[in-house]
Amino acid sequence: MKKDIILYTENLQKHFGLDAGFFAKKNKQVYAVNGVSFEIERGKTYGLVGESGCGKTTTARLLVRMYNADSGKIYFNPQEKTEPIEVANLDKKALSAYREKVKYIFQDPSRSLNPRMTIASILSSPLKYSSHWQGKEQAREKATELLEEIGLDKADLDRRPQEFSGGQRQRISIARGLILEPELLICDEVVSALDVSVQAQILNLLQDLRKKRGLSFLFIAHDLKVSCYFCDTIGVMYRGMIVEEAEAKDLYKEALHPYTQTLFAGAGGKFQVEKTGEMKTLLENLSGCPFAHRCPRAQEKCRSEIPRRSPCLPLRPANTNHRQRHTATEGIPLQHAYQHSDFSSQG
Repeated sequence: MKKDIILYTENLQKHFGLDAGFFAKKNKQVYAVNGVSFEIERGKTYGLVGESGCGKTTTARLLVRMYNADSGKIYFNPQEKTEPIEVANLDKKALSAYREKVKYIFQDPSRSLNPRMTIASILSSPLKYSSHWQGKEQAREKATELLEEIGLDKADLDRRPQEFSGGQRQRISIARGLILEPELLICDEVVSALDVSVQAQILNLLQDLRKKRGLSFLFIAHDLKVSCYFCDTIGVMYRGMIVEEAEAKDLYKEALHPYTQTLFAGAGGKFQVEKTGEMKTLLENLSGCPFAHRCPRAQEKCRSEIPRRSPCLPLRPANTNHRQRHTATEGIPLQHAYQHSDFSSQG
């Protein structure tokens, strides 16, 4: 059965120069995103997971053209179109329409919600500057419906953001993202600053919205366990690259890449990983596997080329540009696969 893909990327690259400011360095670049490719199925959730600074947020901002990619492609496939749209080619008017279909929810609602505005104004402001605007009365009516849908009361419309808790403010941010009836929501660390009990409430709300509205999600997080609970597919990022991609249920049961195992170990998971090497900065454009300098299983060739047929890194099939979870050692239990793969290690 052919997949219904709403958005996909091919080999995204984004580098930032360090030629200004106090820490300026001539001819130095931050290699923030290095060849990122993934796809988001319609009605499903794709998770980007990794440590702070690995390139997750930069990747997400490339999707809505907060930044322009240095190279690579982004394609969007809205329901009413038969052919995907290349986002880089959109003019100002088309980009505005695209951003109505793909909405971005930020990590910290206390900074993204204007404290001087009422909730009614915050929710209706996207409508005012869109093709959906039909007057103040209609905007307030729609804002009321959304507040009730996210679990708040219509009486909250005339209150201001500072009168709400962190979890309630995040609900308001979600409602603002929904006001234009998007097809894809980018959730950038939307639960990372919340208490565990409130995290669960927000995640359950997003799940309900996905089922009710048929939404797709790009879910960005550093917590691998939360992502395995919420997402259908997960891409694990390290130093600007996706080092492993798998269905969430498979990743939780049997993470293959040593870095993914390290993330689980750090979250109190079942994996125990030997720690070795030092963290490399994004100023260094390393070749090979980006985790090789810290990996206890790394061989010399890992530092110069990316393992192609190894559970260390999923195989990229010939008929697609997107990585898939794969072990080349068919019939061999996963816990022994490293011993038999092309990049089997001594450590």
